[in-house]
Amino acid sequence: MIWTRLRSLIVKELLAAFRDPRARFALIAPPIIQFFLFAYAATLEVSNVPIGVLNQDWGAASTQLISYFERASAFSEIRRYSSPAEATAAIDRQDVMVVVQIGQDFSRALIAHQTPTVQLLLDGRKSNSAQLVNGYIGTIVSQFAGDYSVGTTQTPPSEVIARSWYNPNRDYQTAMVPTLIGSLTMSTVLMIVGMSVARERELGTFEQLLVSPLQPLEIVIGKAVPGLIVGLGQGLIISLVVVFVFGIKLTGSPLVLAVGLFVFLLSIIGAALFISSLVANQQQAMMGIMVFMMPAMMLSGFTAPVQNMPVWLQPIALANPLTHIIVVIRGIFLRDMPFWLVAQRIWPMAATAVITLSAATWLFRRRTQ
Repeated sequence: MIWTRLRSLIVKELLAAFRDPRARFALIAPPIIQFFLFAYAATLEVSNVPIGVLNQDWGAASTQLISYFERASAFSEIRRYSSPAEATAAIDRQDVMVVVQIGQDFSRALIAHQTPTVQLLLDGRKSNSAQLVNGYIGTIVSQFAGDYSVGTTQTPPSEVIARSWYNPNRDYQTAMVPTLIGSLTMSTVLMIVGMSVARERELGTFEQLLVSPLQPLEIVIGKAVPGLIVGLGQGLIISLVVVFVFGIKLTGSPLVLAVGLFVFLLSIIGAALFISSLVANQQQAMMGIMVFMMPAMMLSGFTAPVQNMPVWLQPIALANPLTHIIVVIRGIFLRDMPFWLVAQRIWPMAATAVITLSAATWLFRRRTQ
């Protein structure tokens, strides 16, 4: 008998989510658009950037250094300036992000076996990108210094050989794109589950559910299962796109990934049901979802490592289910993360799911009394 009631409620929720053409469009189109926008546009890499050069030396060595910049793939154009005022104006207009200023004694200092200086004028309004460009230019200058030392028969400097594990080419898409499996499914499930109860309250049908033979726990299950089905389906589709469209190999177990995603979706569904149990209409539900979703994204390690956050903020980040699923997804995709390590990330999500689902059930039960 209980399975008949649950099946009827689950079918009703699925029909409510997919019957309206606009609702179907909202469930399918935005996640796909967001996926490709994040994959191609939301990148911290710096490429095809024009840089400026203020060469006050005009010796052979400075010309050689500039040729190193011209061969660098990160820079699309080298713009030459003849005076500090002209270089400053270019940064003010945001024509370039950085100007490399080569002093008048650059070549002479190299010939005299002294250490010349290269000054960088960076646009601090784009602090992250400017910092990356600063690193690129520093690497190029170091490479030039090493090559020049070898060419002048000086003792060559020590060579540093960098090897990146799990992502040998240090490709930003390889590290970032798989994490969209967690963030996009979270946003979709929050909207489906969080808005369902609020929509029924506005239509007056939620009170009919409360006085029906359905128990509060059955209502929670009936509301949770459709979101779980949609979330798992969307996670599968995005995973296939990551593997077959972007060519990012899944090195770990698909089953372990599915288990982690299943527990993660339960925790997100619990949060959505808890929010929906507190609000009275869809507008309040939307505000509650945004209040939860935006901090969850910022504290998840999606864009900045949790270790870089203030110490007092890290426990809050570790209570965030998205933080753990991102570690699981990256670990399974990039380094074949074993299940015993995945389990260390699953149990916090499971605890969140138990707490939020229990709280939602309790609030629904209170409304029936």
